[in-house]
Amino acid sequence: MKIILFNNKLYLLIIFLLLIIFYTIEFYEDYSETIHRTIENDGFFVIHNTLYSKNTIEMPSPQLKKDILNKLPNGYVFIDYVYKINNVALSTFHRDVTSSKNIFNTKHPVYTAILYKYTGELLSLCPGSNKTYPFCWSNIYNISGKKGTVFVFDCDLLHAGRINKCKEREIIQYKICHKSDLNKLIHLQGVKKEKTDVCSNSYYNLFIRKLSYYFEFPINYIFYPLMIKRENLNSFIGKIQNLVPLTYYNN
Repeated sequence: MKIILFNNKLYLLIIFLLLIIFYTIEFYEDYSETIHRTIENDGFFVIHNTLYSKNTIEMPSPQLKKDILNKLPNGYVFIDYVYKINNVALSTFHRDVTSSKNIFNTKHPVYTAILYKYTGELLSLCPGSNKTYPFCWSNIYNISGKKGTVFVFDCDLLHAGRINKCKEREIIQYKICHKSDLNKLIHLQGVKKEKTDVCSNSYYNLFIRKLSYYFEFPINYIFYPLMIKRENLNSFIGKIQNLVPLTYYNN
């Protein structure tokens, strides 16, 4: 009996180690290869036009808005929301907890659109992870692209900004929802934020990035209330937030 139990534990350990090894594998794609991805199958799609970057200063240009909405079901609208991110990579894996269908009980999926106004390393995604919420069973795909590349993805898709060796970055993020769900996302209406931070490259950052992938379940499902709103540093929750290295979750 002891031998059987030992063998079973050994098999479980081997399976666990094989899974860890499998999920350490990361894939790399150029945006031109990623064009075939669809919202239905992968939880995101990619479009590209150099004019998107040139003609969009803050609010999405008419052409960008039209091209995105044409690829979504009828009834979707842009929320009055703009989040500009400069230089910092935001490289830990997360789901957009401030606009999650599963958290805010929207009838339809909510989408994030990100316009990249630079060429290089852009975004890392886990295809189909929106369908396995709150778990992730897909590998990481790291996407590179040119200025004017736009990602539109389900807010419950696990994703992270790519580490780009602290080269200059400029992106603009938007939120898109079905008009029937606008009342459930009222907290996003009128948000205009800009984040500029000092980028740093270190093994610690790489370690935290990988941990955020492996432990995305507790971070995004159990502790998500800490990520939605930055509280006063003098409060109990604010002090806890100050210890969490994922502070940019608080939009």
